[in-house]
Amino acid sequence: MTKTNMITRRKFVKNAGALAGGVVAARLTGGIGILSAASRKKSDIRIDHISFDYDEHIFRAPVGFAGAVVDRATMVTVRCSVRTAGGKVAGGFGSMPFNHTFSFPSKKMTSETKNDAMKALATELAKVTGSYRELGHPIEINWDLAPLYFKAAAEVSERLHLADPIPKLCTLVTAAAFDAAIYDAFGKANGWNCFDTFGPEFMNHDLSSYLGAA
Repeated sequence: MTKTNMITRRKFVKNAGALAGGVVAARLTGGIGILSAASRKKSDIRIDHISFDYDEHIFRAPVGFAGAVVDRATMVTVRCSVRTAGGKVAGGFGSMPFNHTFSFPSKKMTSETKNDAMKALATELAKVTGSYRELGHPIEINWDLAPLYFKAAAEVSERLHLADPIPKLCTLVTAAAFDAAIYDAFGKANGWNCFDTFGPEFMNHDLSSYLGAA
């Protein structure tokens, strides 16, 4: 009986370095052309370390938002250190408020429960992001991490016995500070404004490859 071996995109990239030409026309995970390790850019980064902390803010006056009264906010700040393929090292940070009012609109749970769920999720996202050791552009890194983030959200929802599971939007809001920190470190390591790093000279793939079907 022949056993079929499953292969991930990242494993394929690692093995592709032995192939001539450097570019493998594989159509895995979204149909994106995959580059060999030898073809990667010196600007690509690897995450060395991730940490985060919170700031709790109480508003001077309550405000109405998305049909609810909001009087406080938790701000998560993520710090990330990276190393480029060319050996440059830099750190970056990103911050995002845990706005569960619109990202986690469940009426079955209190604001405190939803806020605590986002904190628990942030802890898991830090573990997932910190354990990621592949080289890539921040978009590639986020592309790989997103399914793991959603998996972590499902596991946190089950572990905390939430009346409603953490929505995808809430997961993306929680993950936004991690993504911003990676981008900030990426730009600083390469001496670029991170908003100028989406062109073909910076990326291993055409940006349109990540947009999905029209």
